[in-house]
This record gives sequence, structure tokens and C-alpha cells, in this order.
Amino acid sequence: MANDFSLDPRVKALYRFENNLDDGKGGNHLTGSGSVSYNATDKREGGYAADLEQAESDYAFRADVDLDAGFPLKSGDATKKISVCFWLKPESYINYAGLFTKWNWTGNKRSLEIQRQYATLKINCGHTDGSQYQNFNTGISLNNGEWYHVAVCIDGKTAKSLYVRVFRASNSTVSEFKGTLTNELWVGDAKVVVGAIDAPGSDNYFDGLLDEMVVFNELLSVLEIDAIRSGAYAYPMTEVRVETVGAQVAYTDQDGFVRVDAAGFMAAYGLFAEIGEVQVNAGGLMVAYGVAPPPRRVFPVPNPKVKWQNHFGKRKFPVVG
Repeated sequence: MANDFSLDPRVKALYRFENNLDDGKGGNHLTGSGSVSYNATDKREGGYAADLEQAESDYAFRADVDLDAGFPLKSGDATKKISVCFWLKPESYINYAGLFTKWNWTGNKRSLEIQRQYATLKINCGHTDGSQYQNFNTGISLNNGEWYHVAVCIDGKTAKSLYVRVFRASNSTVSEFKGTLTNELWVGDAKVVVGAIDAPGSDNYFDGLLDEMVVFNELLSVLEIDAIRSGAYAYPMTEVRVETVGAQVAYTDQDGFVRVDAAGFMAAYGLFAEIGEVQVNAGGLMVAYGVAPPPRRVFPVPNPKVKWQNHFGKRKFPVVG
């Protein structure tokens, strides 16, 4: 299977690294620095992965002024929402290796730095006038010689939230980190850089493989992140949502979602078997289960005080009274 981002308007850049640094969704093509190469043997998506060597000062970049309108954290961005997903396989431990960054130390232009400090994934969020920043240590290790899928979602203005989700391919384990920004994310005109930072030093270069990096100007759900990692993403995603508002009914709305509203005991069955996983959301005593399509109407789990009609050959319904 392969991800399909073609219909998703939230996708502002897609780097598949198919023997090039082109943007497969828009015009945000990267320019290589050093001697970026491509590995056709060890990769996660498509035919190639980008191979960056610290010793050769390899990285890729695009100037802020050249970014497409709507690119997240482009100078002038008032929304300040960004999600970045990518595969990486580190090859050596570096002090402050940049993975995806919009960050310039010397120019006091600090917006966002997704970095690997030795083995640990860290996120730096700039604020105030770009001269200050908040450091988030996720505590998640990215070991040399292993493939990981990394997703970072940030709302830098309204919710001031940070969510990180990392999948370790060697044992199929998932690690999460959540944080809160103390200040609104600052947006400046530093370059977007993959594999280093703007104006990098010798300890800022990433050494290893990168594959399928996709950039959104909106936050992603866990379902979307996991579908991207599984190579099963297509917009829009089918999702199960659970809300407690008092009405005991499950239905499919115009957006194609199966929604469940309940107060008390309720079992809801939602449908997204095409991505091969079950999503469980619990709100008190309420649980949603992912099962095979098509959607079907469901009713409350019987309460000892509820009477149910029972006519031969007919479906059971609760007797209201």
C-alpha cells in the first residue's frame, strides 16, 4: 500500500526522496547542500530514502520567501499550526542534529527545531521575538541502526499544545509525549531545513536516512498518524468519535463519521477496518470499537430496568416508558 495525500488540502509539502528533493504536493522543492545521496536498498516508502552524511555536511533547505502561501510557520503565519511526519534511521550520535527545523541561532530566528540530541528526540519552540525558546525533552530514544516513524503536532497559538508520537519499527512499539507551550510560538523568516538548522555548525548535521516526510498546516489525529505510518492514508479518514451529551444513539453523519452520543452505558461500533486497526475511546463507561464495514445503527446496552419487546422474527427495541 502507499499513502495518498493528493486530495488533502492540509498537506503543504511532501518529500518522498525518490532520488530527488522535490515536493510532491506543492512547489516547496528543497535545495541540497553537501552531497545528499539516495539509498535504494534501505528505505521505508517508495524506491529510495535520502542518505545524509554528517562528514559531508549534508542537508536540504528552502528559503522562507520561497515557501508556498499557506506553508506552516512561513513568515506572517497567524495560525501557527503544524504537523510533521517522517521516517528516520540514525547512523551516528550527534550533539544537536536537526531533523526538521525553522531555526537560526545566530540570527535570533527561533521558531521550531525538531532535533535528536545524541539518542533523544527533543523539540524546541521559539517565542517572544525569536531570541528565546522552550525546550521539550520527550525522553524518547532514537537508536542508531533502527527505523522510526516520528510525528510532531503543534498548535502554537490557540491550544499551545505539543504532541509527539514515535513508532519503533524493530519491535512495533509506540511512544508518546505531550507538552504545553508557555508562550505563543514565534514565527520568523528562517529557512526550512531538513537534516540540520539554518546556518548549521558541525554538530547540527543529521547522520542517517530519512524517508517520506510530509508537512501539514493542521493538527493530525492519532488515527491519521498511524495510517500514514502504515502506508494506508487517504483523505478524509474514517473515524469513530464518542461524545457524552445525553442522547443514546449512534449514527453516520454527513462527514462520513460514525458518531456516538450517550449518557450511561453504551457500546458503539465504528468502521475503519481498511486501515487495519482498532481505536478505543473511553468516556466513563462508554467504549467505541472499530469493526468491519458497513456502518450499522446500534442501541444502548440493556439496563436492568429497561423492558425490551420480543416478537418472533423481529429485531428487539427498548420499550419506552
